[in-house]
Amino acid sequence: MTPRILVVDDSDFTRTLIVRTLERAGFEVITARDGAEGAVMALHERPAAVVTDLEMPVMDGYQLLRLLKSDPASRHLPVVILTSHGEAPSRFWGLHTGADAYLTKDYESGELVETVRRLVARADAAIQPAGPPPSGPMEVLARVARQLDANLLAVTLANTILEHGMGVGELHEACERCLGTIAEVADAPLLAVGLSEPETVHLHLRLSQPLPLKVVERAASAVLGSIPVNPGAVVDAQVTGPREAEGDLDLPDLEFMPLPLTSTSGMLAVLPRNPQQFEVASRHLVHGLLPHLAVVLDNARLNQKLQELSSHDGLTRLLNHRAVHDRLREELSRSIRFDRPLSVILCDLDHFKRVNDTWGHLAGDAVLRAVATSFRTTLRTSDVIGRYGGEEFLVVLGDSDLEAARQVAERLRSAVAQRRIPLPAGDDLTITASFGVASRHEVPAPAQADALVSLADNRLYQAKATGRNCVRP
Repeated sequence: MTPRILVVDDSDFTRTLIVRTLERAGFEVITARDGAEGAVMALHERPAAVVTDLEMPVMDGYQLLRLLKSDPASRHLPVVILTSHGEAPSRFWGLHTGADAYLTKDYESGELVETVRRLVARADAAIQPAGPPPSGPMEVLARVARQLDANLLAVTLANTILEHGMGVGELHEACERCLGTIAEVADAPLLAVGLSEPETVHLHLRLSQPLPLKVVERAASAVLGSIPVNPGAVVDAQVTGPREAEGDLDLPDLEFMPLPLTSTSGMLAVLPRNPQQFEVASRHLVHGLLPHLAVVLDNARLNQKLQELSSHDGLTRLLNHRAVHDRLREELSRSIRFDRPLSVILCDLDHFKRVNDTWGHLAGDAVLRAVATSFRTTLRTSDVIGRYGGEEFLVVLGDSDLEAARQVAERLRSAVAQRRIPLPAGDDLTITASFGVASRHEVPAPAQADALVSLADNRLYQAKATGRNCVRP
């Protein structure tokens, strides 16, 4: 079957030259005088390819191209732009809009023929129209208007995602802002983002209505199951939105959309209220936002890592000395202002030098990481912990008097002593730690951070002097 080519050009002379060139090469050629007429013929006649000019009355080549590439009946139809405009912006926009080739009118006839043959050969001839073709130019213009509106909506959503998220330096805040925008176009009681990094899995769930705790937990498990999670990775989870509802709900399954992140895996999960409605009205919009959402989350991850490098210890991922001391001053000021109790715990690992001398510094690093993990899992999320020195750790306990802090220190001491720590060489070991505890009300007013830590340090020295692996007072 002879391939039929549609040539769209408002110049009779140019159109005749192109038709003659293609017919000599063995193609059947049909013609149109402007973009609107060309759109009607393309959707009625379904040619094997379209060759179009850019500047034409009624509808130009760019609008024709956008219409053909957006309509399911013609989006796989090869389009060649043949124009007198050789400027770089015209070429860029033509190809970006969806043209398969861009030639200028100083072309060699063989170049046009070869380009059309190549595109026709690789075109998918099995595509079927998704609906009735337009009845005339006015309906074509209406389709163009609808497509422009759809493009404007997509661009507005993308810009909103970027505007709200790019200035954010914290990952959960970026997730919350972006999911808030997506919630405006996706009728979904729950939206979630999961990101997997070597040592941390970030999980953010945003609720737009009260949901039973069981539903939220199932969603969280499903999102974690959709991304790779390294053994021992810490789950950094946050849930925002209305409080949970009572009972259970019969809701549809989550819809998963992979995020094109840089150097990590991520997933957007949507719990649609009505899956059929979501498929028709929202899925394509949400899917088009994935690259922009990924850019925002990558940027937030990078900013957060840069902040952590300045405030966190690289080995244990706890606050470093400066940062934990700054937090102590903040918490102490708040404690004094509201007359609330505050205590600190200073911890030192027992005989840590022996670990380095016997098993090497890699083993010492493993011990410090394991102890830091024990502390994180034992303490409250509101407690502040940092690596204060080589093998020293400082814990700041808000709303805790001396007795409450002493009980926390005992739990930390027990957690460290009971933990078997695997070493890089394959062995494992246990280690103990000594603790000094001090409360704000024990130091002279006005209480100072250095005085509070100094008191805890004196008591830590007492714990070391009385046999180690104990808490003082």
